[in-house]
Amino acid sequence: MTTLSADRPSLDPKDDLFGHAPFAKSLADSISSCTVSDGLVLALYGPWGSGKSTVLGYVGHYIDQLPQENRPVVVPFNPWWFSGQENLARAFLGQLQAVLPNRSEKFKKLGDLLGDFAESVGGLIDLSGMTAGVAGKLGKLIGMLTRRKPRDVPSLKSEISKILRDANKRIVVVIDDIDRLTPDETRQLFTVIKALADFPNVVYLLAFDRNVAAQAIEQQSGLPGERYLEKIIQVPFELPPIDREALRAALFKCLDQVLGDTPDGLFDQSYWANVFRDGIDPLIQVPRDVVRFTNTLSVTYPAVRGEVNPVDFIALEAVRVFLPDLYGVVRANPERFSGYSRDDRYEENRNAAQTFRQGWVNQVPESLRASTQALLGRIFPKISQMGYGPEWLNEWRRNLRACHPDVFPIYFRLTVPLGAVRRNEMMALLSLAVSPTDFGDALVRAKAEKRLDGLSKVRAVLERLMDHVEKDILDDHIPLVIQSLFNIGDSLIDPADERGVFDFDNVSRASRPVYHLGA
Repeated sequence: MTTLSADRPSLDPKDDLFGHAPFAKSLADSISSCTVSDGLVLALYGPWGSGKSTVLGYVGHYIDQLPQENRPVVVPFNPWWFSGQENLARAFLGQLQAVLPNRSEKFKKLGDLLGDFAESVGGLIDLSGMTAGVAGKLGKLIGMLTRRKPRDVPSLKSEISKILRDANKRIVVVIDDIDRLTPDETRQLFTVIKALADFPNVVYLLAFDRNVAAQAIEQQSGLPGERYLEKIIQVPFELPPIDREALRAALFKCLDQVLGDTPDGLFDQSYWANVFRDGIDPLIQVPRDVVRFTNTLSVTYPAVRGEVNPVDFIALEAVRVFLPDLYGVVRANPERFSGYSRDDRYEENRNAAQTFRQGWVNQVPESLRASTQALLGRIFPKISQMGYGPEWLNEWRRNLRACHPDVFPIYFRLTVPLGAVRRNEMMALLSLAVSPTDFGDALVRAKAEKRLDGLSKVRAVLERLMDHVEKDILDDHIPLVIQSLFNIGDSLIDPADERGVFDFDNVSRASRPVYHLGA
């Protein structure tokens, strides 16, 4: 069953997978125990997808657990909800007006005052922030002033400040997703915060990517972004880096859910350890990467479960999600990645291969080049430093490896081609090896089926049977299989197939593949 996870922040610390809860509790305790009555601006810095919104959710949870008399009033404000609107100042003050009077009797008088304050200063804050459309702002401001009698702004602010001070109740304004705003909106929002940051007993808790916000401010105003933020942010926090083991544990937990119904024998734990270490692990950097990646697998893997090697499929889907340009190169060049190694007898062939390799390597970020080359070398032995000959083909096809030319297309089409032999068909045939009659009847039925090229499906079945002779047919059953093949041999001949259907001598011999060092 496909399970998708919404890319939403966790709100309950009991669901913490990444170790955010202890930091969030310390932050909540600091906010609730702060004795400073003046306004305060705190910032939580972290890159996209690192868990800032989850930390904010946990802070809210811990604040809700405090006794009523010590519990701050939390006012959430997500400016992204209002992105595209011309006046974030009025939207912000409107949120305070909507929330505070309903949270405490001490704030009842704030409703009308905040409304008047928003109407009086909203346009002025926009103008001081130098946002786009100055003429439009002036027109709106003039229209606002002509609709009602203007109020004394300092007097309004003084009245609001007195109510907030007398209430002696801390207010925590939580502002998230600042780094999703346009540069114009980012500058406008910080202008609002700067203008209103001195309300007593009001703490602002802001969450954003510092580099993104600083660049937006510089782009919009020409001012040094870092210095601008320093003038507003009084207490900065860096989100603690995610513990790599916690990140891996979360990924493995999600992968277990996706791979739950994988047929026995297909998942090679040793191979997985090497593939994960070599190339997948460096691609997973933040919690959002886990969600994006496993959501993708939840959709794509069920379509080919049992027809692909799960380790190869996970690896190639990781390339598709995190390195899409490279994925396109692999998909478009099956002859360069699938199959076995060949001796490069001509200098031009070696040069062409090296040029091609350098081309796709250069598409990968420099920090990931070594690990990505190691990853693709694991998935596709043809491009690895080791040389692999044709004796490996049966083993690769038996294990449904992406490096086998017959299996390669399934990874990229997400379906088994019409007329191809499915793994469950082979498993069903092998289970009949104990009975020559049943085994022979199954092959005769395959003879009656036609592939897209018009030839009998039995040739493909017999070729695939060779992949399993050594490891999947018991020694006691080998004579029975041979007897069955001789009994029905003539009936399997396909006149349309000039190559013949099957080499019976190969049934009783299968050499274990061995690798050799490449030149």
